[in-house]
Amino acid sequence: MSFKSRLISLILVFAMLPILVVVAVLYYTQTEASFEKNHFYQTSNNIMYSEIFDSYYYRNVVANLVILNGRREKLRLMSKAIMDAYKLNDETSGMIGSSSIIRNIMFESTRAAGLMSFIFDKANPTESYFVRADFRRLLKYKTILGEDLGTYIRQREFHNPGTFHVLSDVKTGDVYLLSMTAMDSHRILVVGELQNDLKDSFRSVKNQIIESLNNVIQPEGRHLTSQKTLLTYIADLDGKQVAPKSADGSEPMYLDDEIRQKVQRLFNQKYNVRYDHRLNDIDYQMLITFYNQMGLHIVSATPVSEILSAQRRETNKFIMIACIVGFFAILIALVLVSDLVKPLTVVIANTRNIAKLDLRDIVSVRRFINRFDRNRKDEVCEISNAIAKMTTNLSSNICNLLETQDRQRKIEGELNTAKDIQLGILPDNLDNPSFAPLKISGSMIPAKEVGGDLYDVIELDEDNVAFVIGDVSDKGVPAALFMVMTVTVIRECFSLKMSSARVMNEVNKVLCSHNPNMMFVTLFVSVLNKKDGTFTYANGGHCQPVLCHDGKISLLDGLSGPAPGVAADFEYREFSCSIQKNTRLFLYTDGVSEAQNESKELFGEERINSCVLKHSELDVAGFSESMLNEISSYRGTAPQSDDITMLTIDYPA
Repeated sequence: MSFKSRLISLILVFAMLPILVVVAVLYYTQTEASFEKNHFYQTSNNIMYSEIFDSYYYRNVVANLVILNGRREKLRLMSKAIMDAYKLNDETSGMIGSSSIIRNIMFESTRAAGLMSFIFDKANPTESYFVRADFRRLLKYKTILGEDLGTYIRQREFHNPGTFHVLSDVKTGDVYLLSMTAMDSHRILVVGELQNDLKDSFRSVKNQIIESLNNVIQPEGRHLTSQKTLLTYIADLDGKQVAPKSADGSEPMYLDDEIRQKVQRLFNQKYNVRYDHRLNDIDYQMLITFYNQMGLHIVSATPVSEILSAQRRETNKFIMIACIVGFFAILIALVLVSDLVKPLTVVIANTRNIAKLDLRDIVSVRRFINRFDRNRKDEVCEISNAIAKMTTNLSSNICNLLETQDRQRKIEGELNTAKDIQLGILPDNLDNPSFAPLKISGSMIPAKEVGGDLYDVIELDEDNVAFVIGDVSDKGVPAALFMVMTVTVIRECFSLKMSSARVMNEVNKVLCSHNPNMMFVTLFVSVLNKKDGTFTYANGGHCQPVLCHDGKISLLDGLSGPAPGVAADFEYREFSCSIQKNTRLFLYTDGVSEAQNESKELFGEERINSCVLKHSELDVAGFSESMLNEISSYRGTAPQSDDITMLTIDYPA
């Protein structure tokens, strides 16, 4: 995916994500609001029908109360008689006296004339006293206010000479006139009389209400509000629909068992019950309002699909607006992205041409830099400036590198020339017949391009041959120059027939007088007489030569003095010995003995002696090659740290 595509995708995500979140939140809140609005409609609907109930009920009840007012005296006298008996003694004896009157005096009257009496204990209803057990059922009968009698008594305060109230049973239709008198702070005396002559009157009120509702409620209980369809049913305690009547005159429909059981369970406990229900594969939000005085309840039901239809319309409207906003946001994003990406595309195209650019040509580099738009005031301008600076620096570095490479090539050429000159100074033909019968092999491997080691073989006359080996204290070009000067002085001295010690003295004088860098050279100068084996030598701080004869190793002892170039006017001492026939003389520099492996361990003199003895049967050329192989094998991957120089002489029989 390209940068432009990723950028557009990122903008779309950040643009659409808030819209999606808002849509989700709006959908949730609109759903809740729709259900609450529907509940408001249902509540208003049920209140309207409750007011119709009240208007009919209280209008007829008031007319009946006028009749009941004339019948209160009988109940008042009975209540007074019981209260007088109660007051004869203290609270305990009064309770006993009242009970006796109720049982003995009033019992027959209660049975014959429908009179009833009981004492209700508000503090502890289980301690209430009932002359007959069936009187306890009266506590569940409804007052004209819709409350059951037990709740009505517990929630109110009563004062003498008594309070009268009408009580009815919504199931049987029985109507009672009650007198309630406070005996003390928690006992209430209740005296009542059945009013059978009013039973039909109260039942007719209920029928009138139902008939009126059938005239008001449309068939199938359907009402059309401004938002949705609202279904309304009036049902009795058994769940039987009493209003509205069916349009075709058929038997009224029954609500399903679940609703009927819920109504019977909650009757007398709640006024409004709100719940969700599924009926005939349709989900409804329902509200049941109880009208306890008449044993009726109002059921308002609204299909959930219709509740959500308005919410869906609002949500769809918002989604449409969001899509329009998102569409224009995408257009704006595309314009902005194009404005941003277009100069980046130019920068990318120009940057790809760097590989084709001749960075050595300053004019071409400047022409390339001018292709970038460096007048913008944004990040693209910063990128262009960075690329231009990088290209300029790259061009400058390449030019410097090329110049450095040219200089390096010149230096390497000069070093190669110096190396050739240095190697030309060393003896090039050690198989010269004039050295016979001696067999000689020499090699010098510098650690750098040029080295500071030296060796030389000089024929002095037909009987004597000079052997020289040395090691300059430094490496590289300075050491090579110092080495050339040393070899030149040595050859000049031997041409003047000087001894080994005197040659050493002359070399020391020359090096000390022309040595601003305080360099020195370890030097071994010797002369061998081919006829009698006389060997004279002077050792100026150099490694001791090794002699190998008849499988035995020995070293040439004797130190003539310090390395030449250290102490001016020093007189070097000369040593002499006799070398037997069939002896091998091995001269070397410290690049052999101090060769290091990966662990920084030295090759050492003992290993040199062992290798000399090990390869003593080889000729001088093979011996030299074997020694180099031994050193290389020991060193491993460690770099060569010093010049390696060896000179091998066989003195045959």
